[in-house]
Amino acid sequence: MLILVPLGCQQTSDPGPLETAVDLQKSSQTNQAIDLLVDEDIEQCLRESSLESLKMSEAQFAELSPSGRSEGQEEMLLVVPVVKQAAFQQIETMQAAEADGRTAESKQLRDQIQRLIRDLQGENRVSLYQQLGSGIQKKLDQATSKQKADETDSKVTD
Repeated sequence: MLILVPLGCQQTSDPGPLETAVDLQKSSQTNQAIDLLVDEDIEQCLRESSLESLKMSEAQFAELSPSGRSEGQEEMLLVVPVVKQAAFQQIETMQAAEADGRTAESKQLRDQIQRLIRDLQGENRVSLYQQLGSGIQKKLDQATSKQKADETDSKVTD
């Protein structure tokens, strides 16, 4: 009998939040996967992850065998929607914190989200992750411009 052990699984430590979220996503428990990541520093989860697709550039991905690319694509298609929705929820939490006057919490979330965006858009990421970073940046920009518009409106009515 042959047992194949994926890279990174030789570790004796428990899987990180991102690996757990991907496992939940695989078993169609997307909401639980998102809920798990919402409370985390997602960029740190990416950095500490053992997922192979997070450790390669587009050029490295292109050099994989067809089966390697297929496995990588499957992994990415599990990671992207969970990270996207968790980041979007963090942006909403950031907005709510700002609206409630919890500026320290809002700033901490904004900093985490901006680090996540920079990480995803890095040149050592596959293009799908770079595009994910761009999408999160767009959502953050929309939230920030809406906040500024709301602040301006409240100052005009004061």
